[in-house]
Amino acid sequence: MFLVFLGLIFYIVGAIGFLIAEFKESVLWGLFGPFTQIGNLIFAVVHYDKCKKSLGYMLLGIVLMILGVIWAG
Repeated sequence: MFLVFLGLIFYIVGAIGFLIAEFKESVLWGLFGPFTQIGNLIFAVVHYDKCKKSLGYMLLGIVLMILGVIWAG
């Protein structure tokens, strides 16, 4: 269960960093991203160099949560 919470923390930190990167680019990206998942995907592809660290944290969080669920069950 510890890995699930640790993964959740990593994911939230990455998501906040991703949102900050979107707002740094422009207000429209910042508003488009949270309200549509396709906006996040487009921003990640177009501006990968600006958000790769945040995407890494989010991916690490997802992996940790999956491992936590597998080992707990």
